[in-house]
Amino acid sequence: MNSGSDTPHPEFNRSSGQAYKGFERTAVLPEDPELTHTDPGTPMGDLMRRFWQPVCLSEELTDVPRAIRILGEDLVAFRDKSGQVGVLHRHCCHRGASLEFGIIQETGIRCCYHGFQYNVDGTLMDVPGEPDGGERMSKQVGQGAYPAFERYGMVFAYMGDFDEMPKFPEWEFFHTYDDLEFGSYSNIYPCNWLQVFDNIPDQMHTCQLHSPNMRVISDDDDGSYPSTAFNPVFAQIPVMEYASVRDDTAMVFSAGRRVGKDRVWVRLNDVILPNLTLHPHTAEEGAQARYFHRVYMARWYVPIDNENSIVFGIRMFGEQVDPYGSGDKSKLGYNRTDFLDGQTGERPREVAQRMPGDWDAVTSQRSIARHAMENPTKEDVGVYMNRKNLRRAVRSENPHMEQAAIHARANAGQQNRVYTNNTILDIPVQDGRDDDELVREVCKKVLEIVVAGDAYEGAERDTFIQNALRDYEQSFAGAVAAE
Repeated sequence: MNSGSDTPHPEFNRSSGQAYKGFERTAVLPEDPELTHTDPGTPMGDLMRRFWQPVCLSEELTDVPRAIRILGEDLVAFRDKSGQVGVLHRHCCHRGASLEFGIIQETGIRCCYHGFQYNVDGTLMDVPGEPDGGERMSKQVGQGAYPAFERYGMVFAYMGDFDEMPKFPEWEFFHTYDDLEFGSYSNIYPCNWLQVFDNIPDQMHTCQLHSPNMRVISDDDDGSYPSTAFNPVFAQIPVMEYASVRDDTAMVFSAGRRVGKDRVWVRLNDVILPNLTLHPHTAEEGAQARYFHRVYMARWYVPIDNENSIVFGIRMFGEQVDPYGSGDKSKLGYNRTDFLDGQTGERPREVAQRMPGDWDAVTSQRSIARHAMENPTKEDVGVYMNRKNLRRAVRSENPHMEQAAIHARANAGQQNRVYTNNTILDIPVQDGRDDDELVREVCKKVLEIVVAGDAYEGAERDTFIQNALRDYEQSFAGAVAAE
């Protein structure tokens, strides 16, 4: 191989005004702490603490405590022998020993160092050596603790002001289908929470990063599309529409794709403040008509600290939500999931470079992405809409994000409604009409119909939406299809 030592010096020029600008572009602009920092006392940290957050999986609670770090706080989670769940500050308030080494009791946990025993609510229960067993001391001393309970295979904790604690929201997607089963998982990301959250309203990445073409073909590669790719229909660049909904407390994006000449597939996702996303089935191919096929996955994007985060997910199983039978509950768990490779950093680096996934793209944006250095396109509308809503929330500029307003339905015992769904309508290509504009119209109409369903509750809502979608589909029956 020629090392180049005998070749003449190559010619370099700046024929383009943007060529060879490395020297001029060495500056790394500051991060965006208003949205990215979540330690106690920060604006975003305060917002996060006003919501129930998943903090670990139930499977992580064994016969010894689990050390966790959430929102910049060092905590310990455990299930005592009576079945109660505790989430306590990690360092014992006596002398600071870690309760990670505490001994779980019938009630609460006992510090290994001097035997201080705490209930799951942080109450001091026993102090060995004290004449009264610590009764007097317990009136003045206690361990920091947060309300916590188990749900859907996860431990949820409320880390905000106890006096403002809302009821846990009953999201309607937990009750959509009568054969639903649930499985929980987590994915660890060594980067800021927001760039992981941003990955969802950034839908251009689904047809690029998750394309069968986004791979390096080696000599021993048979060319089949990798597990980091969705099905080939996803590789089609979608027609995107974005809408800020429910008084700017959430946004919805719709991705419209033509399937053959006869069908339009509309995929709606909810992005709900401050850190929840909902997803319809990712195995959908648009091959047959569907009307408001509901949520199959929910994900919370929880900061560990400013430079690390964890995604907690709930997967739904059952014939109604997963007609493809593509799910595998046995693959779910701590830092592993079943629906797509490339969600964790467990793959060898060479594999990741040849078949990059979400984890690789997201974590490579620096430990905290620099928003001021971005150069957005029209496809980034959803990312910036969501950030705008977040920024208004942390600045208390949106009264609908105030504690009483945002938790009103939950506190009233009502289910929170969502828009996420796959809808496939028999709408053929129309003669003489731009098809992208037709698909865009369909996207807007599907969202309009789903939003109109807010006038109804429960099964009535589903029935209204499904009937309205069928009526809309039927309105194209007399249209002239393109040859």
